[in-house]
Amino acid sequence: MPKFYVESGPVRLIFDAPAAKQAAVMAFQWTCDKQAEIEAASPLDHMLEAEERGWQLWDEVSVNEQGFDRWDGEVFEMLDIFETWLRCPLAIV
Repeated sequence: MPKFYVESGPVRLIFDAPAAKQAAVMAFQWTCDKQAEIEAASPLDHMLEAEERGWQLWDEVSVNEQGFDRWDGEVFEMLDIFETWLRCPLAIV
């Protein structure tokens, strides 16, 4: 199974996945899992803490098989990744 380097904003993760898009969805799931650990009084506090800890993805997710900070990989819009995750969240685990 290929290894993918996934980055978005401060988040940098490495996943074994069958395809680049699945690696991006796995990164989204990782941020969801990490953010579930945050106990905040308000949604704004939750968002601020997630950003402070570096667990917040930006609007685009870059995925590459060669490493981080490369321009020759695939870039996915977060909305597309979210919609894919909604359709089949358990299929990526």
